[in-house]
Amino acid sequence: MQLSSTWSKSRVGVVAILCGLTLAVSGCGNGNSSSNSSKTLVYFMAPNTTPTRYIQQDGPDFKAALEKLDPNIEVKFVNGGGNSDTQLSQANSAIAAGAKALVVVAADPNTSAGLLQAAKQAKVPVIGYENPPLKGPMYAQVIFDPKAVGVEQGTYFAQQIKDGALGSAPVKVARLYGNKGDVYTTQMLAGQNQVLDPLIKNGSIDVVCEDYVKDWAPNNAQAATDQCLTKTQNKVGAFLGFYDGITGGTIAALKAKNLHIPVYGGQNPELTGLQYMLTGDQQDDVLKAFSVEAEAAAKITLAALQGKQPPADLVKDSVDNGGGQIPTANLPSTLIHLQKGVDPGTIVQKAVDLGIFTWKEICTGPAVSTPTCKSKVG
Repeated sequence: MQLSSTWSKSRVGVVAILCGLTLAVSGCGNGNSSSNSSKTLVYFMAPNTTPTRYIQQDGPDFKAALEKLDPNIEVKFVNGGGNSDTQLSQANSAIAAGAKALVVVAADPNTSAGLLQAAKQAKVPVIGYENPPLKGPMYAQVIFDPKAVGVEQGTYFAQQIKDGALGSAPVKVARLYGNKGDVYTTQMLAGQNQVLDPLIKNGSIDVVCEDYVKDWAPNNAQAATDQCLTKTQNKVGAFLGFYDGITGGTIAALKAKNLHIPVYGGQNPELTGLQYMLTGDQQDDVLKAFSVEAEAAAKITLAALQGKQPPADLVKDSVDNGGGQIPTANLPSTLIHLQKGVDPGTIVQKAVDLGIFTWKEICTGPAVSTPTCKSKVG
């Protein structure tokens, strides 16, 4: 969700933004710092430093979009450090500092109800963002439809099974899901299963390992992969993940053992995911133009501040979050995948076109010596 020009402009203040986003785990400042009293104060509440997108992309893009819509708005940032209690404390501090709206990516959706109740009591609207809070009232939320993402991943993986690309049936598959209980995890899993359950039932797929990855963290994914490889004596036909951090953890475990097992299930693109597509270690990725989501959230936030209904051109659905029906903007995503005989750079170019990352950023780390990067950046 990001146009290249928007991202370039937003980077000017990224150092200051990073300081705000790392608030919970560093000494950059605190949520009660004084604000320009003539400004309307809005807080963007990131969940953690992983995924990296909320710090490096969504946060700066949201700030740029909202302050462009209304220059009298000031956006501040906090980072929950992966802890709901910390995020609740930050929400209370933001409210005490005069925040008129909170845009929240939940540190742990399963234990986020307290934040929603605190905001309700203070009559401060909450806009859920991508991995929103659960079990409480919100003004609205904006997400990339997680079930649709799961269907995209499952459909491509199922086609690989049917085409025999992973060998004869049954294909031994290891599945690594996201953080247990997250809306995104449950909905993505429902989407994947919608497509894969028939293949599991007819014996085309043999699920030899499955596990949830706490906090979606790459190191936890790497540990789960190691456990699966030990359990199966390395006899796995393919790994199917949920997100680039998870696939990255799996690939790290495989490389440590010098194993070459195909890895699927990239999503929420990070540099590692796109880099591993260039090296051939990751087979697919679901692209999300982050700035589009940030801009949608900015428009929804402005409507909340103005006391209006969520904009009907964006908010067309509703989702039960366990505390009621939440008006929801479901955004579309796009799956890309490697193709035999096609330059992977042609595939990854789609991510560049969406402004998610530049070639200069992608062509670092494991991708630096690939033919694509040698041609793109020298």
